[in-house]
Amino acid sequence: MRTLILGHRGSKGTAPENTLISFKKALLTGCDGLELDVHLSKDGIPVVIHDETVDRTTNAKGLVSSFTLKELKQMDAGKWFNRTFQGEKVPTLEEVLVLLSEENFTGLLNIELKTDRIPYENIEATVLNLVKTFQPAYKVVYSSFNYETLERLTAQDAKAAFGVLFGKMGLEADQLSNGLPVQAWHGRYTLINRMIQANKNKLPLRLWTVNSYFDLGYCLSKKVDTIITDYPGRAMKVRKRIQGE
Repeated sequence: MRTLILGHRGSKGTAPENTLISFKKALLTGCDGLELDVHLSKDGIPVVIHDETVDRTTNAKGLVSSFTLKELKQMDAGKWFNRTFQGEKVPTLEEVLVLLSEENFTGLLNIELKTDRIPYENIEATVLNLVKTFQPAYKVVYSSFNYETLERLTAQDAKAAFGVLFGKMGLEADQLSNGLPVQAWHGRYTLINRMIQANKNKLPLRLWTVNSYFDLGYCLSKKVDTIITDYPGRAMKVRKRIQGE
């Protein structure tokens, strides 16, 4: 089995995270897919940004949910990373899906629903319905630290693929509280050995955020299902060396 390589927030190590240029750079590496994060704007539009606030990754301050899409689009989401990216905008999920269609993407898209701190009303249905309008030829996997979100998601679409996110052992689960079996574990890469040991049901293990050459080499040698990395180009080179073409 060859480990899949997903670009974390695009190519987060070489471009401003969760922007269209970051996703384009990741795709240019030939990696197997992308991971991104979704919040809702004040007017209920799914937007791609990691934090609950815009403070860290734009030139503005405040909760994502306190701004309309029009207001979010007036912000600069690139200059903070490097001046050469000045003018990059916070993309909508729809804009990313359009990009994937234009690129004839056939890999894996991991959409993280960021509801662990702010329980956005109807985010599950909103995102599901948007994705369905694109009828993607690629695989979509949803993930969240909020397992209630995954329960609502699967209640609305029983065929939705999902994985549970966790940053420490003891939070992993084999089934949701509604009895639905968990399909995959999305865990911090430092937990790799404990995850392998605890994985009695042989679930796919998807590790975040594996970045250094050493960590990439170690995790790839364990042949986990998926690695989510800030440096997809680097990861592809290490995979070729360890796992072959």
